[in-house]
Amino acid sequence: MLNIREIREELGISQAQFSEMINMRQYRLSSLELGKEKPLPDEIERISKAFDEIRNGLVAVRKKKRISKEKFSSSIVADNPRRGYVRTPNNEAYLQSLRILELEFNKKRENCPIAISFFAGCGGLCYGITAAGFKIVASNELEEDYKAIYRQNFPDVKFLANDIKEITDEEIDDILKYYPEIDLFAGGPPCQGFSLAGKRDISDKRNTLFSYYLKIANRVKPKVILMENVRLLTSMKNPDGNFVKDDILNTFAEIGYNSRFFIVNAADYGVAQNRERVIFIGIRKDLNLQPVIADTICGDVNGLFAKQPYFTFGDAVSDLEFLEAGEKSKSDKYHKAVAHPEHVIRWLYNVPEGKSAHDNEDPSLRPPSGYNTTYKRQVWNEPGATVQTTFGMISGSNNVHPIATRSLTIREAMRLQSFPDSFKIEGKDGVVRTTIGNAVPPLLAYRIALFIKSHYIDHQ
Repeated sequence: MLNIREIREELGISQAQFSEMINMRQYRLSSLELGKEKPLPDEIERISKAFDEIRNGLVAVRKKKRISKEKFSSSIVADNPRRGYVRTPNNEAYLQSLRILELEFNKKRENCPIAISFFAGCGGLCYGITAAGFKIVASNELEEDYKAIYRQNFPDVKFLANDIKEITDEEIDDILKYYPEIDLFAGGPPCQGFSLAGKRDISDKRNTLFSYYLKIANRVKPKVILMENVRLLTSMKNPDGNFVKDDILNTFAEIGYNSRFFIVNAADYGVAQNRERVIFIGIRKDLNLQPVIADTICGDVNGLFAKQPYFTFGDAVSDLEFLEAGEKSKSDKYHKAVAHPEHVIRWLYNVPEGKSAHDNEDPSLRPPSGYNTTYKRQVWNEPGATVQTTFGMISGSNNVHPIATRSLTIREAMRLQSFPDSFKIEGKDGVVRTTIGNAVPPLLAYRIALFIKSHYIDHQ
């Protein structure tokens, strides 16, 4: 894997600066550099992207400067007229799409196609699959905090061994005894052990998690295999220097599946967020069908094939109460804003939508480190930026609200991820942010699973 410390020092960046650039707590970065912990897929993506942008001169590393310790006698927010917003014209349409998703999820069905899920997280992928008409009979997740959220929403799903490497043939056979024909096999195996060309941790056992995933699929022999991951996977290489995507496609072929991968953007499927992922689809060869993916529904409304407009940040959240830093909703405990330091609020208060505090003309209002996506406001009338696990950090990448001067609330992040408000969450805020940031948007999962059901399952 990437030798983060070695590359960072070669580029002349302090650990404090780099942690801010990649939207990561410094203690977490330190732990990764010392090898005490392994990076998550989205962390690999952010680290690799930052290194590439710095090398290519796309961002300028700023020299460290002292932060003013001036005592402020008043708040810049309190000293100015209170800001606010009104509901966007498409807010109701977006909320209606989430209500439909919720209604489909809660339907009682009989004789539905059967699905198994792995690496389930809090259940974003499973929510969409269930709403599309599948019955999930078994699942797997390593982290107990994530499982607690999953169980709140899927109380009847049987959990397999936490670690996929420890799932036994007996466990799988016990499922097949009751459900001999599995229609959909779904999950997103982590890929932390792989990296872009360069340093790699060959001994990292997580390099082969997709192999364990497809080994179980080979025993189950489902009609369709769905595998989701970060887009960066398409550029990752294995210890032999071959592309991981080719290893995956070759393994699909070896176990009897026609397969392809597709790069998708959640915004194209009605989610109010730009979020690119790679989706592998494998179709059992005896079905004599080739892998294709659902058509997009959003895009150029003036084109030959009319599509609906993209849903925007405002469409997702404009019915929620307007909050500034440190304020909380009177009715929604998850719509609560983090309290930020006054000097940071002053850096950002007059920053326009789509701009960063690093763009301020006044040098005293520029942060001491970072680059042009940190301390940056989102844009109200465009799809939201990718929701990350650290969306509560105002210093992070595209984490600043378009109008208020604060980071995103949990409820706003869930809306941008297309979770209905009825989705149950529990645990500490940090756990909730991590699992929501890592989740597959349920609405994206729903549209893909609905297509799989109609095209490959019902077709049979």
